[in-house]
Amino acid sequence: MRIDVANTMKIGDIVYNCFMDELVITSFSKDISCKQIFFGTIDTRLHRASYDSNDLYLKDLEDESDDEKSWVEWAKNNRDFFDEFDHIETMKEVYKTAFCNGFEHKRKIKFEEVMQK
Repeated sequence: MRIDVANTMKIGDIVYNCFMDELVITSFSKDISCKQIFFGTIDTRLHRASYDSNDLYLKDLEDESDDEKSWVEWAKNNRDFFDEFDHIETMKEVYKTAFCNGFEHKRKIKFEEVMQK
């Protein structure tokens, strides 16, 4: 979630984690520079958790980049993987880097094909 969107969120608003679990905001705090917002949440099973605003999403993934949307779709469909590997932030960075590198490689190959013609 972008910081400007996070600034508009209120207690009681519904947000989603990378697995698209519905969460209700119960509290929030900002760092001194207001560049990071942390939300306290509760899910439908009444589990409490705290999230950085960068790790929360709106239902329709509004305003998210293609790599972020792809990450959420992959995480949602491979949730059992995280039972063994619980470093979600690391996996997110690896996935998004690979996603972007794949497009860069495809663009390079297309350019080389055009140059050969």
